[in-house]
Amino acid sequence: MKRLIQEIATFVLGTRCYAVIIGERGSDRYDIASQIHFTKASAEEHRRRIEQTRTFVYITTVSFRWRRR
Repeated sequence: MKRLIQEIATFVLGTRCYAVIIGERGSDRYDIASQIHFTKASAEEHRRRIEQTRTFVYITTVSFRWRRR
């Protein structure tokens, strides 16, 4: 029963996704990183990789709902 309700909610609301927002160091330009993540842990791992670079700086992680058709 719980699985059925979860599937209905996913169909109606969509799948929760995460996107990492990054900025170029020394610039006021902001972009969405090249990947859409389906888990918060995956987005956090990507954030840690971004923080190790000298080119980009981590800004924030945003979540959104996506209804794939």
